[in-house]
Amino acid sequence: TILEVDASTGGITKPVARAKTKKQIMEKMVDLTKERIGDKNLHGAIVHTNIPEQAEQLKKKLLSQCHCEELYIAEACAVTAIQTGEGFISFGFYGSD
Repeated sequence: TILEVDASTGGITKPVARAKTKKQIMEKMVDLTKERIGDKNLHGAIVHTNIPEQAEQLKKKLLSQCHCEELYIAEACAVTAIQTGEGFISFGFYGSD
């Protein structure tokens, strides 16, 4: 499940898409990103729990399909890893002119 955290509502979280495989999830994440930023420059960060290869795959997809001004990968802190478990991936972003 792909969740969205809406900063304009004080952080309300809602599901925006579902997929059966991680590959489908990553493709949907890229599609949602392109839909949301349009032609703007992408600034983003990918955060994961012990899946660096998949984080790198997502980064490559974003680099090939968006105009990326900044795109970072980071491993989640221990507290996040305890709450989400191994295999968690998230992507926060915004677009700028």
